[in-house]
Amino acid sequence: MELFLFILSFISGGVILTVAFTTYLTTTTKTKQDKLAFLQDELIKVQKQQFKDFDTQHSKVLSELIDIRSRMEGDSYRDLARTNQRISKVDSKLDILINDVGKMNQENREIIGNINSDIQNRIVTVEKLVGNELKQNY
Repeated sequence: MELFLFILSFISGGVILTVAFTTYLTTTTKTKQDKLAFLQDELIKVQKQQFKDFDTQHSKVLSELIDIRSRMEGDSYRDLARTNQRISKVDSKLDILINDVGKMNQENREIIGNINSDIQNRIVTVEKLVGNELKQNY
């Protein structure tokens, strides 16, 4: 019987140690869980504040953008399309003018070339006539 009691005392000591260790683990886990829950609550508060700040800034920027757009439309923003059309028309006219000036330049070069050839021919003719008259007179 003493042997039985001896074995039983070891078993009951093991149970007591198991219960004590389980209690320690449970308490530690509960403490960590409470701390984690607190940190999560704090994080949620910070996030809510950041979202609120973001919404405020977003609303402010959006209202400024609407204000800028309305002022642009009130000023010359509407005239911008008409100005671009006028620029396109002037650009087209300028291209036509450049082409016409190029054609006229080419025609003038041809005329000047012909005149230059004609002048050279006349110079040669005059030189021959002068040469013939000089031969006849001397």
